[in-house]
Amino acid sequence: MFTCFGYGSLVNTDTLASGTRAVRVRVQGWRRAWRHSGLTAFGRRCTLTVYRDPDSVIDGVVIAQPMDALPALDQREGQYTRHGVDDGALQWLDPRPDGWPVPFLYVGNDEHRRPGDADHPIMLSYLDVVIAGFLRTFGASGADHFLATTDDWHVPVLNDREAPRYPRALSLSTSERDRVDCCLDELAIVPVQASSQPSSVSATR
Repeated sequence: MFTCFGYGSLVNTDTLASGTRAVRVRVQGWRRAWRHSGLTAFGRRCTLTVYRDPDSVIDGVVIAQPMDALPALDQREGQYTRHGVDDGALQWLDPRPDGWPVPFLYVGNDEHRRPGDADHPIMLSYLDVVIAGFLRTFGASGADHFLATTDDWHVPVLNDREAPRYPRALSLSTSERDRVDCCLDELAIVPVQASSQPSSVSATR
């Protein structure tokens, strides 16, 4: 068995394999940012990564899967590298299950470590999954905390809801979608409309 700290799409357990266990955790010393840009099988895009910040605390989940599931997770996080998390940096918001090892987390590779831009936008279908995950796991205050502990909200958001480009896009409830839209309003973000087909390469996230 291995454990991994998820801080973005992994918080939404509907994107994970059946049988995955997840518990809520707070981690000291890391901060999220829209600072992972590149070309994928679903187009040029910007997704979340983390960087070290001793003054920052972020919420997420620790997931546990059998070791034979690790190659599939590594493939999902194909432009990211596993990094260790100090056990002392973890605050378990749910009881830590017996036998769970210290988790790792995924950090974006150096060649992709730059904020998104008009050519590498945040896909709304991805943002929907992330914010819905925090809503379902931490409630409305958790979504607010996600917004406050994530940098680079100046990155454009591409409205691809009608034809999602994110391969793990989910159908949100009306209340969840409304909450995502409210988050965008709070950040003064107006999504731009998708107009072209994505380019294709092998890496995915």
